[in-house]
This record gives sequence, C-alpha cells and structure tokens, in this order.
Amino acid sequence: MKKVSVKYLIILIVPIFIELVLQLLAGNVDKIMVQSDSLATAINQANSVLDLLIVAISVLASSSLILINQYKGAKLKNEEEEVYRLSYYFYLFVGIILSLLLLALSKPILLLMQVDDNILGNAYLYLMINGGCLFLTTMMISFQNYLRSNDLTKASLIVSFIFNIINVILNALFLYVFKIDPILSVALGSVISRGIGVIILYITYKKKVGISLNIKGIFPIKLKKIKKLVSIGIPASLEAINYSLTQIVILTFINIIGSRFEAVAPTAKTYTSLMVSITYLFVNATTMGMQIVLGRYLGSNEKELAKKLVIKTMIISIIVSTLTALSFALLSNQIFNLFTDNQEVIELCRTIMFIDIALEFARAINMVMVRSMQTSGDVMYPTILAVISCWLIATLLSYIFGVVLNMGLAGIWWAMAIDESFRAVLFIIRFARGKWIKKNMVTA
Repeated sequence: MKKVSVKYLIILIVPIFIELVLQLLAGNVDKIMVQSDSLATAINQANSVLDLLIVAISVLASSSLILINQYKGAKLKNEEEEVYRLSYYFYLFVGIILSLLLLALSKPILLLMQVDDNILGNAYLYLMINGGCLFLTTMMISFQNYLRSNDLTKASLIVSFIFNIINVILNALFLYVFKIDPILSVALGSVISRGIGVIILYITYKKKVGISLNIKGIFPIKLKKIKKLVSIGIPASLEAINYSLTQIVILTFINIIGSRFEAVAPTAKTYTSLMVSITYLFVNATTMGMQIVLGRYLGSNEKELAKKLVIKTMIISIIVSTLTALSFALLSNQIFNLFTDNQEVIELCRTIMFIDIALEFARAINMVMVRSMQTSGDVMYPTILAVISCWLIATLLSYIFGVVLNMGLAGIWWAMAIDESFRAVLFIIRFARGKWIKKNMVTA
C-alpha cells in the first residue's frame, strides 16, 4: 500500500482531537450550565455510570474500524462492505439492551454507589433519561467510525460541532426560557440533540460513504465475520468496562471519604475529572488516528512500518500529555477559581493536579499500547492485565491510602498513578518482545 506520511497522520488526528474536545464539552456542559455544585456533583455521579457504558460501547465498536481498515489495507472490498452492515445492527442491538437495563436499574446502581441522599433524586433522573436513550450514542459512534475509516474525519467533526451547538441551545431554552427543572432541562437537551446528531450523521454517511445498511444485506449472516468483530470487541470492551468499574468503586470510596473526614472530596473529584479528561484528550485522538493507519499497515503486512508508527505515536503522546498535565497543575488556582469560590476545594484540586502529572505520563504509554494491541488482535493480554492491576493495585490501594490511612482524595490519586505505572512497564516489555504484532485479523 502507499506509505502514509506524518502529514497524513496529522490530517487524521487534528479533526478527531477537535471532535473529542467537543464531545468533552457535551459531557460537561450540563454540569456547567446548572450553576450549582450539588447539581454538578449529581450529574457527575450519573455520568460515572454512563461513561462506563459509553467507553465500553466505543471500544466494542472500534472492532469495526479495525476490521474495515485491515480489509482496506488488504484491498478486500467485499469483505470490508460486509463489516459495515453486520457491525451496525450488532452494535445497535447492544445499545438497545443497555438502554433497557438502565431504565430498570438506574436507582439500584446509584444506591450501590452510596450516592448521598441529597443528590440521589437528581442523579437518578439524569441517569434514567440519558441511560434510557443510550442506543442513540451507539448509533452515533458507529457512524463516526465509518466516516473516520474513510478519511472523513472532517465530516465527522462538523456533525459533532452542530450537535454540540444544538445541545447548548436546547439546554439554555429549557433552563432559561421554559424554566423547567435544571436536571430535567439538561438531560432532555442532551437526548434530543443526540437524536438530531444521529440523523445528520446518517445523512452524511449516506452521501459520503454510500455503502448500504439495508438489514437484508446481513443475510445470510456471516458467522465468521461476527466472530471477528466479537473476538476483538468483547475482550477490548471488557478491558474498558473493567477499568470503568474500578473507577466507580473508587468513586464510592471518594463518597465515603466525603461523608467521613474530607467533605469537599466529591466536589473536587468532579472538577479535577474535567481537567484530567482534557489532559489525555490529545492522546486519545492520537491513538484513534494511529489505529486507522496501523490497521492498514497490518492488513498489507507492513510490520516494520507498524512498529515505527507505534513508537512515534507513544513518544508524541508522552510529551504532549505530560506537558499538558504540568501546565494545568501550575495554573490550577486560576482554572478552578472559574468553577467554584470554595478555597478548600481549589486547594485540594491543586494537589490532585500535581499528582496527576505522574499518572498522565504512564497513562499515555498505556493508551498507545492497548490500542496497538487491540488493532493487531492481541486483545487478551491488555484485558487480563487490566483485571489484575486495576483491582489489586488501583482499587485496593485506593481504599488503603484514601480511607484506611486517611490520605483522602490525594491518596486515591497516588494509588491510580501506581497502577498506571505498573501496567506501562509490562506493556513496554510486551511490545519489545513483538508478540503483539504476530496476529492478523484478515487471515484469521
């Protein structure tokens, strides 16, 4: 295949990065617009569940992006087109099931998380409305992957921009014009704008890509193709779900800390989470762009180029992620003053952001390594490692440091930094031994 230049990689990454920034704004604009620490915390508690499932869906759906680009690299057009149809209906089915489960289980989940009674009702309302329409997110993710796989990252970006503008407008309309309940306002704004986004994405896909998604096209069902989607998607999504589950358990520890001895911990977690998300946003975009190019290299069996691509991506990711984390730490007083005037919250946020520098350095390595291995089909290693490390190191140490030793939120952040560092070392060893690149999903 034609060699992919660094310039081409940047052309892929920049629109994805901007789109992820917009997605981050969409996920946090609700917290900002309600203009209340307690309501923002309620939304954050609900989002911890939603984020878990959205991340799992995104990773599950990335199997379609991986297969499409490997087939592109191998120049197997018919095989490539089959992936679009099978993956679309498979992921839609998963989204509907998850939506129904959240409609039924939102309150028990929040109670299990020990969400404070003062915010439980608002968290439940937000989670039930957004969770019940989670299938819309599944559809959006599918179409975004299809556009990105065809180098249409700018088209996907434009739709995301429109979706975010509509979200803000609807939130403002419900909050300030109709003056309905704040949580109901932002929840409805999110869901309606997401529905509009799905429609725009479908129209864009139909115009730019044009491969039919008629359900008749999946028959007779190619079980081998479904097996490939599942063999990549399920272990990869389990890795993401496992990480997110540990984060929910850790959030429960933070809630315990907040009720016992560090009352500002849940609020500080809400605001630091926003800045942390921004910190690793570039790495997320870089690794997504890398997956597109890496899939084509692997599909055309250009393994040396694949290795060099991963190494360059990792170096860039480490530099940008660490410098961003350092910048946020140094400017933390000014940044968090924009969110709250509670000096105790601001001081705790500042402490967390300095600890986060070490965490983001290691996390950059892990994100590159995990997505490289997933793209090659080496999905079990990162999943098994995540289960062991996230529970035995991140979660266990979070409880010991944060709750038992009374180190509070800072102790929890140190525990997570240790977990990320441990996994980073093992991933580099795995990469150096070359086992990750011996798989080939095209011929599997």
